[in-house]
Amino acid sequence: MALFSELSIPQLNITYKQPLGLYINNEYVASSDQAQIETVNPANGKSITSFYAASAADVDKAVAAAREAYESVWSKTSAEERGVLLSRLGKLIAENKELLAAIETLDSGKPYFTNALADIDQICQLTTYYAGGADKYSKGQMIPINHDKYAYTVKAPYGVVAQVIPWNYPLAMASWKMQGALAAGNTIVIKPAENTSLSLLYFAQLFDQAGFPPGVVNVVPGYGSVTGHSLSSHKDVDKIAFTGSTAVGQQVMALAATSNLKAVTLECGGKSPAVVFEDANLDEAVKWTAAGIFYNSGQNCTANSRLLVQESVYDEFLAKFVKQAQEQWSFGKNGCDPFDESCTVGPVISKTQFDRIQGYINHGKVQEKLSLKQLEAPDATDGYFIAPTIFTEVPQDSKLTQEEIFGPVAVLLKFKDYDEALALANGTNYGLASAVFTEDIRKANHFARDIKAGTVWINSSNDEEVAVPFGGYKMSGLGRELGESGMDAYSQTKSVHVNISKL
Repeated sequence: MALFSELSIPQLNITYKQPLGLYINNEYVASSDQAQIETVNPANGKSITSFYAASAADVDKAVAAAREAYESVWSKTSAEERGVLLSRLGKLIAENKELLAAIETLDSGKPYFTNALADIDQICQLTTYYAGGADKYSKGQMIPINHDKYAYTVKAPYGVVAQVIPWNYPLAMASWKMQGALAAGNTIVIKPAENTSLSLLYFAQLFDQAGFPPGVVNVVPGYGSVTGHSLSSHKDVDKIAFTGSTAVGQQVMALAATSNLKAVTLECGGKSPAVVFEDANLDEAVKWTAAGIFYNSGQNCTANSRLLVQESVYDEFLAKFVKQAQEQWSFGKNGCDPFDESCTVGPVISKTQFDRIQGYINHGKVQEKLSLKQLEAPDATDGYFIAPTIFTEVPQDSKLTQEEIFGPVAVLLKFKDYDEALALANGTNYGLASAVFTEDIRKANHFARDIKAGTVWINSSNDEEVAVPFGGYKMSGLGRELGESGMDAYSQTKSVHVNISKL
């Protein structure tokens, strides 16, 4: 199999050369065992191409390349120079914005105009942020002890870090990890998801074009059971960062612990609540919460999939919410095509995920006999499209309330007062994000204090900022990304004691 394939995206009149090889030492190479993975367009179920899948031996090569680059070059590269390289990378991302977004849409099915382009805009902003932060957030502290002694701390990079990213935001989640790790002075071996590897494989060559030395960034697509397992258990990897399901996150943490006790950052599942009090601006609450569950076809770890609405305004909110969903969230005017400018709901990622989500919907309808409102289903299609679905008056112990569905499915619950709302909101194993809608500033701040979640949005939802730390409580993970925390996560504190007393 060739290392590149010419692919076409006729909706945008784009033809480009898609890399298919592993990216190691700034070169695309075949896997050692010639194993390949076929990737499918979720909008039509058709094969796009196949790319090489990394074996354990390939992971060893990538880690060795990252180690050599760290020890010989990158650890000696100044923070200022790392910032210059990231700045160049940011410009290249901007120059390739339309193509990168198009590859994301082709491979993941996310709507091009309303999702994919916005992802690349955030990546540009993120890269610029860490380019500026490389020589500012890596500073330690001087600590005077007494007349004859002082100490200082150094924020030192871990060295070689492994990163495993999910399929819902292939480039965005990669960039959340890579740019902060590079700014902090680490080298990287990163594994994209099996079904959305194309965009990161193309993206990899931009590091070479920006001037990053060989081995600083290595991309090893492959199966989780092989490539992911090898990275998690590798004894020459100093840290691993993972975004994905809680179950797999637990496996990553166990492998990290039993190999070399490498540091771990985990961003795992979520079942985020959005609490709407009776004094809220309902039109604003409806706008934000509809976007919070239907954007990216509900395939967001932070999706506000649980809508807790005060009983006095429940019926009014529900009517407005259904209307908002009908008017703003659709498969587009020209059939089910994520490249259609009017498309705001794309397909879910795969047949496996399609069947999983439909299983939850059928369970709610048949087993639990819950009331639901489902928007107009798509026309007959070979793609994996699921209509936005709204279950009403769902009990707290429902499977649909407690488990992460990861699709365009909202569940609505009623509550009487603040205490009940808080109990319901905190009543899951997850704690990634939350939202509250109220015009009462005291109530909003009480909620922000009392909710067990890593992110709280007041009168908005799912509007992350690259300068603000992000991460979860409870089973939603460990550690933080973005902001200064996005560099701290890839830094260790070294303490140095200096004795200046006479002998």
